[in-house]
Amino acid sequence: MKFVEIVKTDFAGYKEEEFRKALKYCIENKEALAAMNDKGEITCLLLFSRTEKELQFLATHPDYRKLGAAKKLIKKMILAFKPGDQIQVVTFTSEDKKGIAARNCYHACGFKDDELLTVFDYPCQKMILTVE
Repeated sequence: MKFVEIVKTDFAGYKEEEFRKALKYCIENKEALAAMNDKGEITCLLLFSRTEKELQFLATHPDYRKLGAAKKLIKKMILAFKPGDQIQVVTFTSEDKKGIAARNCYHACGFKDDELLTVFDYPCQKMILTVE
């Protein structure tokens, strides 16, 4: 949770208790992936759902961004799915400056833009990746 305290402001609608429950569930179901530094501190965290076919949470510590950890975790997550599965993620719209890095990462991993949404009263966009 120390890691999440650093990145939580990047997530509209973040609620600590709900996040704790989701994190616990993902860990128990082997749907959580993390990258760590040499001190054993989390530098990047990814949570996903096999059932929902969804990347639910992805964050990188500000000091470790643009080093490829997020892409590595996405590629590892993809291995949990079958060819033909469509994985979705909800992220910022293309007009939102906060989403530039996230959208670039998702596009680089093969996600394509899909429908526009509003989540927690915030404009977002769904992106889809079809597993090959």
